[in-house]
Amino acid sequence: MSQDLHDVTVINTGLNLPGPRAAQILRDQGARVIKVEPPSGDTFEYFCQPWYQDMHRGVEVRRIDLKSATGTREMAALLARTHILITSQRPSALVRMGLEPNDLQRRHPRLAMVNIVGSPAEEAETPGHDLTYQARAGLILPPHLPRSLYADLAGAQQAAIAALSLLHAGGGVRQVALSQAAGIYHEPLAYGMTRAGDFLGGAHAGYNIYATSDGYIALAALEHYFWPRLFAHFPDLPEDPLDPAARRILADGFRQHATHHWVQWGRKHDVPLEAIG
Repeated sequence: MSQDLHDVTVINTGLNLPGPRAAQILRDQGARVIKVEPPSGDTFEYFCQPWYQDMHRGVEVRRIDLKSATGTREMAALLARTHILITSQRPSALVRMGLEPNDLQRRHPRLAMVNIVGSPAEEAETPGHDLTYQARAGLILPPHLPRSLYADLAGAQQAAIAALSLLHAGGGVRQVALSQAAGIYHEPLAYGMTRAGDFLGGAHAGYNIYATSDGYIALAALEHYFWPRLFAHFPDLPEDPLDPAARRILADGFRQHATHHWVQWGRKHDVPLEAIG
């Protein structure tokens, strides 16, 4: 673990995934992290205890009722010696918790405060979760659920970057919207790269998924110098990887052997190829 932030204290009040993951990123850089949970705890611990435990490894977890006078005093004492505060509550909830950003900035001008919200600005009170943010960003192919929590994870990374930026600037407040973080993953679609039939959406035969005799492989022979390396095993391949015949030839060829055979072949011939487990 890096010790770059060994003299930095972080408080995270965020529950579920984005806040704890952002704090984990800073913890891995050496920061001291204190997690402030409500008396009822963080429901993420019940959703996925192993992941919760990993994100909170080395984190001091405190249960504090921020709506009580005692909890308010305890939180004030913590903030007095804190460099970064990460929250993931809606603005109205922050007011009830005594963590309204403008008020905190007046009392702690050097505090770097990052507010993770679902949607930006005036839509910050609108409820949502990773699934709805991905839906808004056009990342879901019905009826399938997403394979990962892209909005939450991207938002956490943006929150960590924002925290470090504010820390370097000597304090301030920054809002990170998960819906906007999910939008980053829409860019390949927006620029016509990854939809079905796009350059990276099946048109390029060297960047594709193929069935083998016992599974599937991912081939990523995208650069011009990788494509000729396939000719030795597939002599009928056209020179142009965008030629539809290229996909048919590769599909027929890869079905002839097992996945393990092709993975070894890729290593031997320096071709980017992996098994899909």
